[in-house]
Amino acid sequence: MKRYELITFGENMIRLSTRDYERLEQAQTLDVRHGGTEANVAVGLARLGHRTAWLSRLGDNALGHRIERDIASWGTDTSRVIWAPDERVGVFFLEVGAGARGSSVLYDRRDSSMSRMGVETFPWEWLAEAGWLHLTGITTAISSSCEELVRETQRRAHEAGLTVSYDVNYRAKLWTPERAREVVSPLCRDADIMFMKHSDVERVFGIREATAEDDLRALASRFARKVVVMTAGADGALAFDQQSGQIARAPAHPLTHVVDRVGAGDAFAAGFIAGYLETGIECGLRMGNAMAALKMTIQGDYALVSRAEVDGLLAGRSGGISR
Repeated sequence: MKRYELITFGENMIRLSTRDYERLEQAQTLDVRHGGTEANVAVGLARLGHRTAWLSRLGDNALGHRIERDIASWGTDTSRVIWAPDERVGVFFLEVGAGARGSSVLYDRRDSSMSRMGVETFPWEWLAEAGWLHLTGITTAISSSCEELVRETQRRAHEAGLTVSYDVNYRAKLWTPERAREVVSPLCRDADIMFMKHSDVERVFGIREATAEDDLRALASRFARKVVVMTAGADGALAFDQQSGQIARAPAHPLTHVVDRVGAGDAFAAGFIAGYLETGIECGLRMGNAMAALKMTIQGDYALVSRAEVDGLLAGRSGGISR
């Protein structure tokens, strides 16, 4: 048995959010939290009872130590974090919108400590302790050294026999669709499991077919060794099994009230990986949708839910008072 079922690495930033739907221009106070896509996945999976570890390069200061301490307290191993004296933790400002005005993000992450991480400081022996490596397009995009690191970890992880997942996780404020397509295409092709939002398929890869199922088939003809997973918001999620050539589907859970959408895609990925490890693709889709729905009832980036809550939602039990 490997020490970790899943390992991952990436940037985590301080999140400063407006309250009561204020604009950043008018806000007098901001809500302080933190988050990052890879840590979100690791924490979500750990909350479901799986052994996970997360690595980053953090500024050796109060903000960096707050991030590391919190992630460890939620069940993910952080013992490999690299501390960087006199360097900065990235920050993002979240202006929470409602109705016709959607939420928006303002980044202040340039030259962050994580953006300086490269192959020369990565603990390569760590791969031998894990069964799964999760990578994302966000870390790939933040610097040239991180792009090189993502490529090299994928290559070495395959050599070591790990399952490798790659979430495209496109961010328009980090790179253009053309640049993203150029960089992530080989990473998606060589991943065992690929995750992508349906709304980004045309923008990043230029794919526009008649239906979501056709878009998924087109993705699967280009990418991933085992499974291509596509999330489609209120329309649920789909996955193409490369071995059988079949598409699996699972409906989304209808929500009457959304507290915080940030991190829902990462919660889905955590739930999918948990279900896939347990019984396969269909279970992964169902658990992914349940995790995403539960995450949107919680403030902050992390899906701080329990397996009992996920099982309850899947069984049709939700709301009420927990006793």
